[in-house]
Amino acid sequence: MIRVRASQIFTHSMEDVVAAKKLLDAGTSFEETVEKYSTCPSKKNGGDLGWMPEGNLQSIMGQDISEDKLGEIIGPVHSQYGYHILRISEIEIEKIEGPFTPDLAMEEANRIFPELHSLLFKQFRIGMPVTPYKQEETINSVCKNHNVSIQSALDVLNKEFSEKNISIISCEELKKQIDAGNKPVLLDIRESWERDISKIEGSHIINAENNEHVLSSFQKNREMVLIDWKQDRSPSFQKWL
Repeated sequence: MIRVRASQIFTHSMEDVVAAKKLLDAGTSFEETVEKYSTCPSKKNGGDLGWMPEGNLQSIMGQDISEDKLGEIIGPVHSQYGYHILRISEIEIEKIEGPFTPDLAMEEANRIFPELHSLLFKQFRIGMPVTPYKQEETINSVCKNHNVSIQSALDVLNKEFSEKNISIISCEELKKQIDAGNKPVLLDIRESWERDISKIEGSHIINAENNEHVLSSFQKNREMVLIDWKQDRSPSFQKWL
């Protein structure tokens, strides 16, 4: 996640913000110009707004925030609140580890994390929840097409993925694990007709009615695997674990 610390000169007057910018261009310090023209309560702190999430400042600036903007005078910028002249004094980048990278194909990303599609739409209005991505599209290309910060999108995806702790294991990988003597608790979340077609010996049927009873019979620190060939129902069932 990216946090920024910024200062601003804020006014409702177009004439004042233009005059403030001319004063800055002439070499007057930011703090002096704040004192003369700003009407924001931050005026008493030299215009310092303190630390804030990247998105808060980005919504005013209308552009991505990067380290090359440190110390730069940005504006005047007009927002729904009034006129701003901004200066970014510090940037703090907290890298969130996860499987999502800029060049990862959207199809693969959606396979890893079935909720990705709806999450991107909810957070950034990227795509429609039911519209499939094209084969050549990557997280980076999709973000660029929608004017969304790639770092913001990656942070949201990796954070959400990490919190849900979702991982996908293939049938072959699961068999190797069981054959090696490391058998997890197998919870079958499929419909009855799906189990009639194929089932794994030793698995336990779990649903909304019996989940408390089934889970109470196992130690909480046991590894558990949800059996779901579609890979899109697991997130809904995971709230029971």
